[in-house]
Formats: sequence, C-alpha cells, structure tokens
Amino acid sequence: MDDGADIALHTWVPDGDIKGVVQLSHGMAEFAMRYDRFGTILADNGYVLYAHDHRGHGETAKTQEDLGYLADKDGFQRVVLDLRAMIQKCRTDFPGKKVFLFGHSFGSFVSQSFIEQFGNEIDGCMLCGSAGPRIPLTSSGACIAKIIKFFRGGHHRSTFINGMAFGSYTKRITDTKSPFAWISRDYAELSKYEGNPYCGFLCTVEFFADFFAGLTNIGKMKNINKIPRNLPVFIFAGSEDPVGEYGKSVSKLNDIYKKIGMQDLSFKLYPGARHELLNELNHEEVEKDLMEWITKRT
Repeated sequence: MDDGADIALHTWVPDGDIKGVVQLSHGMAEFAMRYDRFGTILADNGYVLYAHDHRGHGETAKTQEDLGYLADKDGFQRVVLDLRAMIQKCRTDFPGKKVFLFGHSFGSFVSQSFIEQFGNEIDGCMLCGSAGPRIPLTSSGACIAKIIKFFRGGHHRSTFINGMAFGSYTKRITDTKSPFAWISRDYAELSKYEGNPYCGFLCTVEFFADFFAGLTNIGKMKNINKIPRNLPVFIFAGSEDPVGEYGKSVSKLNDIYKKIGMQDLSFKLYPGARHELLNELNHEEVEKDLMEWITKRT
C-alpha cells in the first residue's frame, strides 16, 4: 500500500475462460480464507475471487499484538483505500472484465464507504450482514472509545466497549451454546470459528474508535448521496441478524437507497438466518442467489 503496509491477498481463479471478478471485503475479527467455499463456487462458475486480509486481520497481522489494530491514524479510511487498491489490481489483472464488490459485516460498512467515494470504479456491490445509519449510537461509541484510548492507549483491549458493541447479540437465542451463536445456526461452523486464533479476538480501542467514526461518516446523507445511481446493489441479511437489528436497520438502509433513486437495487431477508449467511444452514440458497445476481449483471 502507499503507506508501506503489506496486505495479504488470496485468490481463486478459474481454469478456463473468465467471466468477471469479485473482490471481497471480509468482516471484523475473521479472515479471507473463511470464504474458500464461496471462492471455489465462483471459480467453478467462471469468476475470479480476490480476497485480502484487512489490516489487523489474518495473515496481514504480523503478530498477535497486531490483531484488531488498523492503523495509528484514520484506520477505517485506510482500509477503504486498501480496498480501492485491490479493486484497481483486479482491473489491471483482468482488463475488460466486470468487477463486483462483496462486503460482509465490517467489510460491508467499508464497502458502503467505498461506493460513496469510488462507486464509479466497480460494476456492482453486494452488502451482506449490513445495517443502516445509527448516527447517535455510533458517534457516542466513537467518543467512548476515544476517552478509553486517552487513558489506556490505542492498543488497549476493552471488554467494556466490546460488551457495549456485542453484549446484547445473543439475547434472542434460547439454545445458545456459544457466545458467538448470533453468527450462525450451524454449530459446526461455530466450532471452526471458535477454534481459529484469527477469529473472535478482542479488537483494540483504536479499532473501535476508527470503526465508530467510519460508521458515523457513512451514515451522513451528504455521503450517501454520492453513490452513483446506476450502480447495481444487492443488500441481503438474515432475519435473525442482530447487526441489522433483526431486519429493521438493514431494511432502513434499503429504504434510504431506494429514496435516493438507486436504479438497480435488490433486497432480501432470509427467514431464520443469523449473521454469516455464507456459513449458515441455508448457505446453498444464498450462494445460488448471489450467482444469479452476478451472472445477470455480467
């Protein structure tokens, strides 16, 4: 990257003709190789998948201390610019091919920021496990994170702010066998998640300060209005996903995009599904819908 950071990139490339390219922006406290099944499906259908590990995640994090830390300054925007660099690499590596962006959870908010700033540089965007603006909540979260950072330093890991962000996420789950049960109904997938050191780690207060500030910015109408109206967007989530407020906040995002006049806007809630739709019991249904959406726009 232009600031000297090394970003780990993972690729899935078809053996035969290439129809198009998907660039993936993964979620918080996970890593790109968790999308191997999706990458294999894309490649089997003639599409390339490029997926990098964000700063502070996966193989990009050089040490355990680096996990959950984006940058010393403007970390959220740095991640957006990393994504832009990856999109440009897709264009360079596969000239003339359409490039689609897939963002999940934290990566979906990075993707929202990307399409607000650089939406004319891609041919479509898929937002998975996302949510609409909650500016009073996110701005107050940023303030709290900055206060903790002032007293404890940016690398401090706060169980308080982590609990504030995620503590209520299992409240509607009666059969919970895991603190991460809100992620998926598939307990085999949860076991894999819990057993991987690159998953579920506690992020730093610098991360939360950056993230909450980024969420506040992407929720401002002056930024939302910069999205190209002709950009195809597919918003999808589980009806039991607490990140999208069980359909409420993610539906609000769809309504906002509709009101600003997005010309090719798709929206789907999957009944009963939780946060990680590509690791859910109904992942095959989701994968089929995604392939149909991408193929139609290639």
